[in-house]
Amino acid sequence: MIRNIIFDWSGTLVDDLPAVWLATNHVFARGGLKEMSLEEFRREFCLPFENFYKRHAKDIPLAQLEDWYHEIFPQIQDSIEPLPHARAFLDDCRSRGLRLFLLSSIHSFHYPKQAERTGFGGYFERVYIQVMDKRNQIGELLADNSLDPSETMFIGDMPHDVETAKCGKVWSCAVLTGFTPLEQLRDSNPDLLVEHLGELRDHIERGWPNVTSANVTAKQRN
Repeated sequence: MIRNIIFDWSGTLVDDLPAVWLATNHVFARGGLKEMSLEEFRREFCLPFENFYKRHAKDIPLAQLEDWYHEIFPQIQDSIEPLPHARAFLDDCRSRGLRLFLLSSIHSFHYPKQAERTGFGGYFERVYIQVMDKRNQIGELLADNSLDPSETMFIGDMPHDVETAKCGKVWSCAVLTGFTPLEQLRDSNPDLLVEHLGELRDHIERGWPNVTSANVTAKQRN
């Protein structure tokens, strides 16, 4: 039985893909680099994000890239809205008495405004933000809060989130509402792969996870 849920933020609870894409292209333009189409950005972007910039802007210091990013992102983040089904799923989790946590790479400058705008901040028992590599943080999160990995699920929209769940030996659920295309998410082999959080709620109501359902959706979706 799932008693604890760890959420990613971007692409899982909020739709910030357009804003992040625009801000990244602003960075590329400032650095004299070729901008990316949205489809190309979704194929190429990864976490930890410094690996993305090492591939595509390797001659520019990361600190400079971050400065360019943060000069534009506050101007466009008001476009970020909750994803469909996110609020209903959080409400359902609360009604079930589940313990909810946030583990995200979102910058500490940006999270408070987005949390206030969406109203999602109050759902979490504890937040872990501006985490460069979630794989290195999940063990501490589990220990800090005395969470049993077998009763814990991590929900995210990128292969890095699935890898993080595996590092923590918790259940992994990948959602298709964010940054990563289907094929890449499927290849990361999550325990469950869903279109959106409404579908995940249906799986939980039917008793997932259990021996027969684990990995079925991840392997069969097309």
